[in-house]
Amino acid sequence: MGKAITTRLSAFYIDVPALRPGTPGAYALAVIAVGVATALRVALDPYVVGAQFVTFYPAIVITTVISGFGAGFLCAVLSTAAADFFLLEPRFSFLPETSAGLADLLLFGPLAAYLVMIISRMRFAIEREQLEANKDRLQLALDAAQLGWWQYDPLNRMALWRDKRLKEIFDVAEDATDIEEFTKRVHPEDVERVWAAMEAALDPTDPKTYAIEYRVRRGDGEVRCVEAHGLTYFEGVTRERYAVNMVGTAQDITERKERQEREHLLMREISHRAKNMLSVVDAIAHQTATAAPEDFIERFSERIQALAANQDLLIRNEWHGVEVEDLVCAQLAPFADVIGSRIAMCGPKLRLNTASAQALGLALHELTTNAGKYGALSKDTGFVHIGWRTDAETFTMSWTERDGPPVSAPLRRGFGTIVMREMAERSVDGRVELDYAPCGVTWRLTCPAVKALEPEPETMSLDRGRLRAC
Repeated sequence: MGKAITTRLSAFYIDVPALRPGTPGAYALAVIAVGVATALRVALDPYVVGAQFVTFYPAIVITTVISGFGAGFLCAVLSTAAADFFLLEPRFSFLPETSAGLADLLLFGPLAAYLVMIISRMRFAIEREQLEANKDRLQLALDAAQLGWWQYDPLNRMALWRDKRLKEIFDVAEDATDIEEFTKRVHPEDVERVWAAMEAALDPTDPKTYAIEYRVRRGDGEVRCVEAHGLTYFEGVTRERYAVNMVGTAQDITERKERQEREHLLMREISHRAKNMLSVVDAIAHQTATAAPEDFIERFSERIQALAANQDLLIRNEWHGVEVEDLVCAQLAPFADVIGSRIAMCGPKLRLNTASAQALGLALHELTTNAGKYGALSKDTGFVHIGWRTDAETFTMSWTERDGPPVSAPLRRGFGTIVMREMAERSVDGRVELDYAPCGVTWRLTCPAVKALEPEPETMSLDRGRLRAC
């Protein structure tokens, strides 16, 4: 029954800041309510008999609902006095002349006080329900934002950890610890910054907003990065002003910092690769123009396309290397119809790293171009064998031509030779054997496997113990 009444009463509950309990407006409301009730009762006097206090009950109820117990009790006292003075005979006197009037007065006073207490309890229940609802909504918002909340008592130097998420972030079980214990959780390199930010926020003369990112060490030794915001409440004025409470939020931003770190490394890697690419293009342009100025555009275009084919493979594999077979097929694309008949490929599944893929791709392009113009692929009888393998710590790759036109060594050393020999050797710290035997060209590369091949894939992660300063 009481819960039903409270639920109905909550529909009429209004929170007016100027009329909240304890404010001057609350007591002013009590006086006005009694004045209105008295005037209304006097106006209704000819029509109301035996109900001296009928208009005062609504005044007491409304005042108590809006302004709480204090204003409601004042309203009850003033209502009793107003009824005695203006309504009971003799009028304009506080001394009732009949025992019936005195009995009515003595009955109304306690009843009005009891009514105030009942309404006040209901009002308190309504406020408590609204507070719980607001707390639930606030906690839901904090959970949605993955925020934990905290408090700091500067007078007792105590940090309060009542929030579940905050305990998870800092790996603590206690609800409260002294500030020194909190400092032990902060990474040693960040302690000074945290203290400086906190002192600035607690400065009564010129307080700053507490906003900082710092690292914390959990109980298991794991390092996490935290973003904290706080606001300080002060009491007193001028020189006597002092901090009494500090509240705020904290959020674990470790994943965000790691993502930023990866993006930073990626941008550096992209910049580095772009510079390398421009250097390769510049070298191709200069060497092609020097070696073959008469057909510069054609030769330069072919070599840039070969370089682009390498880049396509690298991008497709997210710059984690290129399968040797894919690289060979990409550079032999003009002769794709004879792969398997006149072109044989043999080797295990191996992945080249970025640098070796670029250099070996250009070398294969030069070998393919020469074979198509002058070598085994220039006639229908020619045959090409491409092989690769690893032996212990060595990587070997070879290109062998047979049954093509007779071959002789070039009269001058052009850019193609530089790409096939010197550039390939430098890229993998290896050795190239290039033989222009009459029966066909033979090219063979030998180098340390670690220089040419991509390491075994591992889960990419940043060492959280070495997470950079937040």
